[in-house]
Amino acid sequence: MKSAFGMIRKLGAGAALIAALGATSAFAEDAYKIGLAVPVTGGAADAGKREAIGANAAVKAINDAGGINGHKVEMYFADTGGNPQDAVNAIRKLTGDDNVLAIVGPHYSGVAEATFPLGNRLGIVQIATASSKPGVAAANRPFAFRNTLTEDKVAEAVVAKLKERYNPKKVAIITDIKDAVSRSIGTNVLPPVLKAAGIEVINEDDQVTFQTGDAQFTAQITKLKAMNPDAVGLGALGPDALNIITEARRQGMTQPFFGTAPLLEGNIPEKGGEGVAGTVAGTIWDFSLQDERSEQFRAEYGDVAKTLYTGEFTARPDYYAVNSYDAVMMIAAAIRDKNIAPGDDAVEEGRTAIKDYLAGLTSFDGVASKGFNDVGDGVKTVHVFEIVDGHWAPMK
Repeated sequence: MKSAFGMIRKLGAGAALIAALGATSAFAEDAYKIGLAVPVTGGAADAGKREAIGANAAVKAINDAGGINGHKVEMYFADTGGNPQDAVNAIRKLTGDDNVLAIVGPHYSGVAEATFPLGNRLGIVQIATASSKPGVAAANRPFAFRNTLTEDKVAEAVVAKLKERYNPKKVAIITDIKDAVSRSIGTNVLPPVLKAAGIEVINEDDQVTFQTGDAQFTAQITKLKAMNPDAVGLGALGPDALNIITEARRQGMTQPFFGTAPLLEGNIPEKGGEGVAGTVAGTIWDFSLQDERSEQFRAEYGDVAKTLYTGEFTARPDYYAVNSYDAVMMIAAAIRDKNIAPGDDAVEEGRTAIKDYLAGLTSFDGVASKGFNDVGDGVKTVHVFEIVDGHWAPMK
């Protein structure tokens, strides 16, 4: 069955997109509606666009295979802009106006802290695609899920590899005090993980700090350089990490920088060049993986990326795109398993059935997803990467 991918139309003043994937004539009339709430504007726009491509690739794959029980899947989209208020509005629209069964998104932990409580009140599942601040899903049961690993799990793997490669004795940390997940990584995640590995955190009680989107890091790097650490830990999102490392190299620092999953956002290798080589981070998937599932996903993503959000930083998928792809596939599995009816007549019952299915899902065979633990966080394998030749590559 051939897909009619590409029928995309804007509603209102660009407030939402509907991606209707699949040849309409080949399916029964009623469709299964899934929502997507990620940022395609703002600081995380590139990551959000990749998530959108990944989610649409999953919908296309489902519809190419005949849909679900002979019914097509339709994706309804609302841009969160990467900020809590727009995200709250997006969740309300997808739930109330568009009547979707479940929602893929949001992206950030700080945004999820605003939308997850709303999802519980509305009775609709949200599967966050990047949120990794420990405790966010646990505090918002039963409808909150995150198809990501919490940063403490990632940090343990990263620090183990860092110690094996560089054997640092003392580490300094620089932390974003505005972004929720970055602040948590710098203040609550990295220090105990480093100390458990026998590495001293020389500025634990007086960390070097900044705020998301700061334009200058001269003073912070001057302070870090004076500490003369063996390595520098980053509680930072990718775009800020890029600027931090660039300024550090400009001031002559040669120490390795390391962090967790947010460093893989922001195209650090492509934008930073040789100056960011050797930076270490951990995540659950990377383009370089060669297993059968990854190869299939890359092909499906590439097909959709030819027509949706085309651009330099969207042509190549990252782990955020995988998370959104797998999230759609898990929702589809729930629809099949619970025999949920299509259309708008039994949406509330369908939303509850999806929540119940996901709560017990622990053996899903996704690209990089096995399901969820008892607090709604993703069950995954950690891979540690370093920047080599302008790309993230598995750290050996």
